[in-house]
Amino acid sequence: MSSSAQEVVLHWFPGSPYCQKIIWILNYKKVDYKSVLISRIEPRPLRRPLDGGYRKSPILQIGRHVYCDTKRIISALEEHFPEPSLHPKLTTNPNVSSEALSKGLTVWLDSHLFTTIFSQIPIQNFTADVLKDRSELVGYQLDAEAMTAAAPFMKSVILSEFSVADSILADKTWVLDTDTPSLVDFSLAMMTFFCKNVVGEDWIQSNLKRLYEHLNRITAVSSDGTVEEGARPKITEEEALEILKRYGSDALPKNFEVHDSILPIELGQLVSVTPLDTGKVPATGRLIRSTVDETVISHESVDHGTTSIIHFPAIGFIVVPLKP
Repeated sequence: MSSSAQEVVLHWFPGSPYCQKIIWILNYKKVDYKSVLISRIEPRPLRRPLDGGYRKSPILQIGRHVYCDTKRIISALEEHFPEPSLHPKLTTNPNVSSEALSKGLTVWLDSHLFTTIFSQIPIQNFTADVLKDRSELVGYQLDAEAMTAAAPFMKSVILSEFSVADSILADKTWVLDTDTPSLVDFSLAMMTFFCKNVVGEDWIQSNLKRLYEHLNRITAVSSDGTVEEGARPKITEEEALEILKRYGSDALPKNFEVHDSILPIELGQLVSVTPLDTGKVPATGRLIRSTVDETVISHESVDHGTTSIIHFPAIGFIVVPLKP
C-alpha cells in the first residue's frame, strides 16, 4: 500500500489530548491530511463502518486501512511517513535509536500521569449526556461531588508525578537529549497540554516552567499544531465513507495475511478486539493478521457496502473468537 497515493483522514474532536498529540505528529511530519470532526460523545453511527465498533478517539484512516489507538496510529505514521523520524538516534550513543526508551516512558505518561491529571477535570460542569458518556468510557460512574472535593488535594500528586518528568528533561531541549524531538517529547507535551487545559496556564507556568517551555517547543516544531477546527481541510463523515469505498478493492500487500503470534485463533475466524483499559467496547471482524506487534481484522458493513481493514496494537487489547 502506498500511502502517498491514498488519502489520509484524521477522525477526531477538539479538546482531546490524544487527538492533539496525533495532530502535532501529523504536522511535524508534514503529512497532507484531511480532518473529520466527530461528535464528542457516542453514538457515532457513521464511524462504525470504519472502526468496527471501537469507540475511542482519534482514529486514522489511510484509504481503507483504519488505525486505532494512538500507539498503532503513531507506528503507522512512522511506517508511511518515516521522515522526520520520531525515533532519532541518541546523541550519547549515535548507534542506538531512542525508540525503546521513548515507548517505555510513553507507557508511564499515558497511564499513571494521564489518570492523575484526569482528577482535575471539572465534571461538575458536564451535561448529563456527557457525564453518562464519559462514565461509560472509563467503566464506572463518575462522581462529580467526590471528584470536585478531591481535586485540590490531587494537585500535589500531579506535581509529584510531573517532577519526575521534569527531572528527566532537566535543562535539555528534548527529553532524551536527541537532536530532534522523539516520541516521548510529544507524549510529555500532551500531558502538559492536558494539565494546562484543566488546571490553568498560570499554574503550569508557576509550577512547571521547564515543561511549559518544552510544550512551546513542541508546538513550534509542529507549526499549525494547535487544535483548531479550520487547521486542515474538513470533510464530512459521509465523504470519509466514500474514500473507504473508493479504495475498497485495493489488494492487501504481499505476505500481509500472516499469523506468527501465539494467539490460539486461526486467520479468517470471526473475532472481537477489545481494549483492556477503558472504552471496553469490542470491534468485530475477521482476523487477517496476528503478530507480536499488531492485530488486524477485516470488517464488513452490509448497510454501507464497505470493507475496512482495522489495525490495533497487540499490547493493551484482547482478541477472542466469536460464533459465526
